[in-house]
Amino acid sequence: MYRSTSVMSLSISWLLSIGPLMVWITPVMAQANPGNQNHPLIEVIHSDADRLSGQAKLLQQGYDVKLYNLDAPKQLLSSLSQHLPANQTAAKRTLEQRLQQHGRQALQQQLITAYQGLSLAMQYQIDRYPAVLFDQGRAVIYGVTDLEQAVHLYRQWQSGLNR
Repeated sequence: MYRSTSVMSLSISWLLSIGPLMVWITPVMAQANPGNQNHPLIEVIHSDADRLSGQAKLLQQGYDVKLYNLDAPKQLLSSLSQHLPANQTAAKRTLEQRLQQHGRQALQQQLITAYQGLSLAMQYQIDRYPAVLFDQGRAVIYGVTDLEQAVHLYRQWQSGLNR
């Protein structure tokens, strides 16, 4: 049985599970550029709890696979606040030193990258994960972590449209 988690629950709790989910494909907002029909763009919205497989094989086959980890913002903020002193003034000073060492622009870029998954989920109106998106949101498969299986399901769905 596949696990699915609501993206919107991120604002309430990082990993609030909404229970088992049957696999289905849902069309989502179509984008202007559908991509290569033989090798569609594959975007995967997931969390650390999702053990993804099949990415290497798809890359070898010429697919463009982009992964977006919804836990990335939490990980980044956790790394910045790790081992801060208990004293608020000292903690602020330590954090400022870390920001200077990291570089503010570098940190800003890391934050942008970390939040891309959530931004993409909102753009495509994805409400649970893991979610495997094809052709820039033309279709999405929820609950599948085996990317080769997701491509197979997508191809089956496509062949049903072409009948």
